[in-house]
Amino acid sequence: MKTSTAKDRHTLSETACDLIVIEHRLRDVRRWTPAPARAHLDAALSSVATALDALHAEYAHRTTTEQEQS
Repeated sequence: MKTSTAKDRHTLSETACDLIVIEHRLRDVRRWTPAPARAHLDAALSSVATALDALHAEYAHRTTTEQEQS
């Protein structure tokens, strides 16, 4: 059980890192994107932020649950 939890947490961490890379690339692209197309990038950035918030909440929940079980 602990191995599975550690693996899940590692996967959450990897996913968060991937999303942060995506966020940085979207911001870079947004700099040279014409104004009419920026709305699409802003929506993508919002989605990435929402996903990062969800991952953070899941990580916090798992950490709390693990502490309660210890």
